[in-house]
Amino acid sequence: MRKQHHPAMAAVGKPQKHRAGAKKSKKVSALGAAGGKSRPQLSAEDAELLAAADAVESEAVELPRRPLRKRQRAQGGEDSLGESAATATQSSASSSGPSDYKEKQSLFQTGTSFSKLGLARWLAESCEKLGMHHPTDIQVMSIPHILAGKNIAGNARTGSGKTAAYCLPILHHLSKDPYGVFALVLCPVRELAYQVTENFRALGQGIGIQVGEIVGGRDFSIQSQMIADRNHVLVATPGRLADLLRGDFALAQAFKKLRFFVLDEADQLLTQTFEEPLGQIIEILPKTRQTLFFSATITACIEKLRKGKELLLVDANPNDESLENLTQQYIFVPKSVQVNYLHYLLHSFFPEDSCIVFAPTIELCQLFTTMLEILEFEVTGLHSLQSQRQRLACLAKFRAGRAKILVATDVASRGLDIPKVAVVINVGLPLGIDSYVHRSGRTARAGRPGRVVSLMSEQDVPRVRAIEDRIGRQLELLETKEEDAIKLLSRTSKAKQRAELLLAEVGFEDRMTDHRTAQKQRQKADTAKTLKLKSVLPKKD
Repeated sequence: MRKQHHPAMAAVGKPQKHRAGAKKSKKVSALGAAGGKSRPQLSAEDAELLAAADAVESEAVELPRRPLRKRQRAQGGEDSLGESAATATQSSASSSGPSDYKEKQSLFQTGTSFSKLGLARWLAESCEKLGMHHPTDIQVMSIPHILAGKNIAGNARTGSGKTAAYCLPILHHLSKDPYGVFALVLCPVRELAYQVTENFRALGQGIGIQVGEIVGGRDFSIQSQMIADRNHVLVATPGRLADLLRGDFALAQAFKKLRFFVLDEADQLLTQTFEEPLGQIIEILPKTRQTLFFSATITACIEKLRKGKELLLVDANPNDESLENLTQQYIFVPKSVQVNYLHYLLHSFFPEDSCIVFAPTIELCQLFTTMLEILEFEVTGLHSLQSQRQRLACLAKFRAGRAKILVATDVASRGLDIPKVAVVINVGLPLGIDSYVHRSGRTARAGRPGRVVSLMSEQDVPRVRAIEDRIGRQLELLETKEEDAIKLLSRTSKAKQRAELLLAEVGFEDRMTDHRTAQKQRQKADTAKTLKLKSVLPKKD
């Protein structure tokens, strides 16, 4: 077996020249899938997921019925999705991306066009139809290099169009020489893979592109068949793809003519977490592929890679600056009352805004979701204990506006392009500075104003200075009125207690125990495989 260093070093191949709304029938779900008002502009896939969400909610606990409010009666109820679903003709790539493109021109190269970048005419027309009238900085800087066959590492702020920056040139070349597997895109999380797939389908609908999604939570045999059928583009999470390829020579052969290899959110993929599966995947890829890295942050690993002559750094954010249109604030409160202040913020500061609330653990994510449902907020939750179908249904609800609040773990912190998120609330600061940057990137996208509010305790203080050094500014103190927060304390406490009882009734803690056990078993198996691999690899000089 040949000598293999960290897969990051092998990744570069040789270039080829809310507020609360009372509900008629309110459900509190142990899966965080709550209903809400309908909104227009649903993609066909989102409409399908929303229709499937009823099955997700069948596991919910029924709460007492309440009368519809006047505004809901005037609108004919709360779940009139038929019209929206019937009129939806664009994918979420057009409902989330292009709506962003229309509102803020300062991020865009208004003096140029997609056709001037060298893209095929049909692609420029496709962008125009989707509302993408002008390319962004990262697109202008990277697309010509990708078309020229160069390996690049693209760095740009979140919400700046990085996905289209690699989708468009891949589709350009694919239309001239259509075969499969033409491109492989790796993503760190399933939700991002789902979103990238939608972007390829929306932008490539003119050539009938076939895109396969290789992620956990889906049928193993169906995904194997996607590879065997030579889909034009495969979008995958490293773990699932490595599992499919392990010991299957026939499937590995499907990649022997691969033209493009893309690492989306490369800074996360090039960490130790993905080292083994990424190494296994790179082993079977041709050396003549074109490799593209895209990320919102430049890490030491990417810096090391860029020193190679075959990797060009395309930096649309050279100073790694925080967005000027992003307000970043904090509230200093003990951990014991952070849940009360979460209620206070949503009730008094952001009653009508679209919000993402980041919770530090799966347990707290589900607890906050259930508690906010009891408090009559339009909310849904997203965490890794859910099935893939449930996670996609929850995302579809939030993107469609049926839920004003998304409570999530870091599953939602990377890459997801959800339009018009006004506020991000951190319940406690994340352990990593990059995590804070990526969480913040869920708002203030494509030039819109946004706000990040972090509920901090004494334990979070050491991380504040590091975050401030990274973003180049100090966090601002959000002025609050303690007496107003205290007024909500009783309601918050009762809702929290009721949520805990409901979750106990549906056996959520048992599921968490099973989840932890399965995690430990996977970690043990991964450790054993790593030790076995190291034992057969030649030692370094």
